[in-house]
Amino acid sequence: MGMYPGGNIITITPTISGTAYDAGDVLFLTTEIPNAVSSRGGVSKLLSVTMIHQHDAADDIALVFMKNSYDLIGALSPGSSGGPAITDANVEAAEMTGIVHIDSSDNRQDLGGSGIYTTGGNQNSVGLQAPQLLQAAGGSTSVYVAGIAVDAQDYGAADDLDLVFHIEYL
Repeated sequence: MGMYPGGNIITITPTISGTAYDAGDVLFLTTEIPNAVSSRGGVSKLLSVTMIHQHDAADDIALVFMKNSYDLIGALSPGSSGGPAITDANVEAAEMTGIVHIDSSDNRQDLGGSGIYTTGGNQNSVGLQAPQLLQAAGGSTSVYVAGIAVDAQDYGAADDLDLVFHIEYL
């Protein structure tokens, strides 16, 4: 714990299906962001999120942050859910802490075969972006995130999406 004084940049590659998604579909299941806080049960500040899309599409996604790992769609696979279907009890147990929208019309750079998007300390047409606070459950330094497709999307491979979290430890 406390291995990264001041903050950390953490990259995760959530597993997605290399397929098409409709608006509102769960894009990826709850995925761990290890060392998102510096001490067990601690709090950190999410400064920004960068999305690297290796299929070079202009897609919008919503990231749902939580203290505990609970999938938004139960036993279904991403893309087949028609949208989140989590029970009220599991919403409470997940201890959701916030949401960030990545809007591909803001802060986007085309890289040829890929695209890179980022949130910042700003507000855009979708809503409030980072910074916001993240908190791990007691006994953990991990925070969890799930993704929802805001618009219709298509991916070529299960690893077409990387998320880079810029975190300041508090």
